[in-house]
Amino acid sequence: TIGAGSAGDGDGFDYAKAYSHSPLAGDCIKKIDEINFEPSDEIIFPSRFATSSWTQSREVYKRLNKIYWRSPGYNRVRLLVSGIVALVFGSVFASQRVPVTEGDMNSRITSIYITALFLGVNAMNTVLPVFEMERNMFYRHSAAMMYDYNAINLSFLLCEVPFIVLASFVFTILWYFTVGFSPEAAKFFLYWLFMAFSLGTFTFLGQGFMAIFRDSTTAQGFGALLIGMSSIFGGIIIRPQHMPSFWIWAYWTFPLHYVYEGLFTSQFNQDETPITPSYGSPFYDYVRTEYCDWVPAGEPLPDDCTGTAADWIDVAFGGNWTVENIKWDIVYLVGANVVAKVMTMYGLKQKNYLAK
Repeated sequence: TIGAGSAGDGDGFDYAKAYSHSPLAGDCIKKIDEINFEPSDEIIFPSRFATSSWTQSREVYKRLNKIYWRSPGYNRVRLLVSGIVALVFGSVFASQRVPVTEGDMNSRITSIYITALFLGVNAMNTVLPVFEMERNMFYRHSAAMMYDYNAINLSFLLCEVPFIVLASFVFTILWYFTVGFSPEAAKFFLYWLFMAFSLGTFTFLGQGFMAIFRDSTTAQGFGALLIGMSSIFGGIIIRPQHMPSFWIWAYWTFPLHYVYEGLFTSQFNQDETPITPSYGSPFYDYVRTEYCDWVPAGEPLPDDCTGTAADWIDVAFGGNWTVENIKWDIVYLVGANVVAKVMTMYGLKQKNYLAK
């Protein structure tokens, strides 16, 4: 009866006691005991997650793709930075698009070095907070058995690639023709390719560091170490022929060496632009030996005795950087990107910095 508990003693009958001593209660207890002692089949699910790996990857990609397109602070800014860097450094050569002296060649080499390094630093530093936010969300989703680390790792790759390709294209199209590089399609494509590899390598390494380390401060510290070592032992500050034997491992290990070799050898291969050597330089000795051997050593060369831009690259890097190495540069950079994604996968699988 509704409200029976608030109407005093009522008729004074104890329904609970009467039921506990009734045959019906005895039958219920007997049935419960039978069910408890009966062997039950173990519940086995066909997979750990409710959906297949394909479905997980598709849905995570759709979500992450929307996040990327709705993140102007990340994607629009890096496109803008690529364009500004190209125009600022390219404007230096707008009035002299054809190199004439060794000084002109050195300034071009230095500008390529700085632009590639600057965009690499920007790519690594800007990806850290974005990946950290999604990584922490992944920890919660993984605990709820929504999807695994492979789904988010693949989704980050698929979402990053279009922006990396676009950012490298924006930089290359504005920089390449402003500086006065060759209009050959193959050389333009190779420059674009190596810039895309450079941005991709540092972006994915940034993700890898962020997946392994606790916070963006630590990841940024290791990223700075990587970039610093790459810039020092990339073959520009210390040329390959002058690399100390103790540090030769760094020259062959860090990625900027392969980026710079690909950029320089692809652009100046078979470049017949006349370059006037500076008196007393290694290029001066090369030109005198190869083109003006009748001039006594130590004497100034005549004005019409010049080398080429291709010769200068060969001499400047001790003959170590050649166009034949381009394929190996590409192989290394592909491998570096694969290693970075493996780092990310390992970090997402083995680490959980939100675990209590």
